Amino acid sequence: MQMEDRQESPKSQSALVTEPADIKKIKSEDFPSQNDDEEPFYDFQAFVKLMKDPRADPIVRYTRSFLNNFVTKRELWTSEEQRKLVNDFKVFVFDKLTLYEPFKSLDAANLLNAKEGMEKLIMGKLYHKCFSPCLKSQLNVLDKGHKLDLDHDAMLADKREEFRFIDPQHLEINDKISSKLETFTQLSAKELGRMNGYKAPRDKMVCALNACRVIFGFLKHLKLERDGADAFIPLLIYAILKSNVESLISNVNYIERFRYPGFLRGESSYYLSSLQGAAGFVANMQVESLHIGNQQDFESKYHANQDALRKERESRQPSDPHKNASIPREPYGPSPSDYILKPLDGATNIVLSKFAELFSPAPASPQGHDAQEDVEGHDDITRLAQEMEEKEHARVLRELHAMFPDMDQELIRDISIAKKYRIGACVDVLLTLSS
Repeated sequence: MQMEDRQESPKSQSALVTEPADIKKIKSEDFPSQNDDEEPFYDFQAFVKLMKDPRADPIVRYTRSFLNNFVTKRELWTSEEQRKLVNDFKVFVFDKLTLYEPFKSLDAANLLNAKEGMEKLIMGKLYHKCFSPCLKSQLNVLDKGHKLDLDHDAMLADKREEFRFIDPQHLEINDKISSKLETFTQLSAKELGRMNGYKAPRDKMVCALNACRVIFGFLKHLKLERDGADAFIPLLIYAILKSNVESLISNVNYIERFRYPGFLRGESSYYLSSLQGAAGFVANMQVESLHIGNQQDFESKYHANQDALRKERESRQPSDPHKNASIPREPYGPSPSDYILKPLDGATNIVLSKFAELFSPAPASPQGHDAQEDVEGHDDITRLAQEMEEKEHARVLRELHAMFPDMDQELIRDISIAKKYRIGACVDVLLTLSS
């Protein structure tokens, strides 16, 4: 039976949204094996110290020049131009790291950490130009890529409201999954929502990984992890449907554009693809996408939800369709990368004609002014980073205590310390102990 209230997704907007059929492309045999103990070393403060070293002056000047010319040479690059410029600069500057001390003498792990730090630094500075929801006030001049990000975020939000009433069986979620499903999907949704609090692609990716690992841990607890994507993807879709995550597609596209390709592999690559597929499925969801047992009961709930939505929308003031797209903020204070490089003066505003020239070094520092002075407030950065870390640890403990109220709190704390407060890994261990 065709439902009159159902709104079709505009075909013209479907180009960058994953079609429901793409869910089938995520094969169960591709499901990653999870080994949380192999997480690479990462210390942004170690990178800050290296950038403060006077010998790092060439790297500092290359970076200052690129950032300055990115924001001054043109008011707004297209999303694809931004992707190319940023990733080309990373290739360029990563190569330069091997030529100058103190980076030249680093071992492989610390050199990788420096590259991660560089990505966090430059994207922290360019975030307001590259993350689509930050550009919504410039809709009249936005390129197709950024506009589609905003349109698809709105489509996802609309579909989430349209189908917010559905139950697990409508997604053919295994009957073996217990009543704890809501608890774990809610935690997964919270982790997805935290992406809006960070600027660095890595930090957003960590939130996505945590969301996926929570679901994976739940499946592992139920001994369903061997079902791979067949069990995992429906739960991820359900978590998105039951969440209020804003700008999810913009976040996923931002990670894909600006996370260095060499850093997106294995588990990260799989989970990012899964999240893209799940978000695309929801954005394109139709009644035909669902498994409906009792047609009459489903239609009754569907129309009741449509009536409720009409009343809710009538009570709202008329607004821009993108008004609810989030403008990400740093919920625990500004990113440390905001404090690394001083603003450039007029002398460094070099007029350039080719993309490659964006990488040209800024003028050498005046006498008495070296690169070390370009990296300011190191003590403030360290203190801020410690405060942010403490708040994050406290948040993880609160979430875990709420999920496992009968478990000894000291045991939860010990496991959190051992797993470095990675909530996905903690949930996995606590589920095992509680079974």
